[in-house]
Amino acid sequence: MSGGQRQRVAMGRAIVRQPHVFLMDEPLSNLDAKLRVSTRTQIASLQARLGITTLYVTHDQTEAMTMGDRVAVMEDGVLQQVDTPMNLYQKPVNSFVAGFIGSPAMNMGTFTITDGGARVGNAVVPLSRDTLSALPPDGKIILGFRPESLQVAAEGAPGAFPMRVMLVEELGSDAFVYGELAEAGPPAHGALISEQVIARVEPHDAPRKGQTIWLTIRPGSEHVFSAETAKRLSA
Repeated sequence: MSGGQRQRVAMGRAIVRQPHVFLMDEPLSNLDAKLRVSTRTQIASLQARLGITTLYVTHDQTEAMTMGDRVAVMEDGVLQQVDTPMNLYQKPVNSFVAGFIGSPAMNMGTFTITDGGARVGNAVVPLSRDTLSALPPDGKIILGFRPESLQVAAEGAPGAFPMRVMLVEELGSDAFVYGELAEAGPPAHGALISEQVIARVEPHDAPRKGQTIWLTIRPGSEHVFSAETAKRLSA
């Protein structure tokens, strides 16, 4: 009997008992990638049809985001945020949730505030007035921006910073570029936590390895957190 068949048999036995709540603890962990996808959709469809409250435990964020009506994110046994999948992605309450949710991961780093924005390399990323008013006295923030929030720009464009391309992942409908800041700037300006930048680009016009491209952060898409508490500052 295959892993998928065993899962269906186990669920069938549970369903005939007409429970009020299902508890599923990593039910797909022993399945291969293709079977995980098909079984995941079957479980989601079955749960929607039965209307039975289901508590689903998983380390796979794709399962959590695609199957959950509300998702609880925990770190070392401490609850960080309970929210809808979209709110977890768009409005993480702290830098841990921001870095945990999303694949590829969010670009994040600690930067210094200057001239009304965060200095990334030799460029200044402007921040909203509300965000600036909530800044701590030391003027340092954790700035996060997702790969799809980066836009390829002309060299020297306002707010643009250069990235040296180290790797290009061409996935057909998407392409992801991995690189490093070509101009890191003085240490006081800050640095990326991961020491790399990840950007989603047009798959039909992806840059080449070794090429330097210029990127800007789409206005309003940045995530700002306190460097001291890691809690969200931006709206």
